Amino acid sequence: MEVPLVEDVSVHSVNGAVVVLRVRSNGYSGMNDLWVHAPDLKAFASALVQLERSLRGEARLASMSPNELELRVYAASSTGHLAVHGTIGQLVKGENQSCWHSVTFGFEFELGQLSNAISEPWVRQNVA
Repeated sequence: MEVPLVEDVSVHSVNGAVVVLRVRSNGYSGMNDLWVHAPDLKAFASALVQLERSLRGEARLASMSPNELELRVYAASSTGHLAVHGTIGQLVKGENQSCWHSVTFGFEFELGQLSNAISEPWVRQNVA
């Protein structure tokens, strides 16, 4: 899963940030660029740091537009197993019709991967 944050001066004028999410899981893949509220991004970054420290709880992030992103990173066990679950989607408009495209995903991952993720600049910049 790749989650680059688009840095743009104009982003701050709408109190949000653009996230580009690419997911590949068990043969399925999807990509979406979407807006998230700045306070939600800050809460998500802080929750990721807390999750890495305590190995308890969860971090959630959702898009401004309904159903474009639902992301949950959480402690899957009390022994340090972590997992992520989410859905990304978007309305794809054709000439004569529109269709909702989405990918739902979930997998477990190691603590070291979360430690690497929270060292990303966008996390450090958004931790309160």
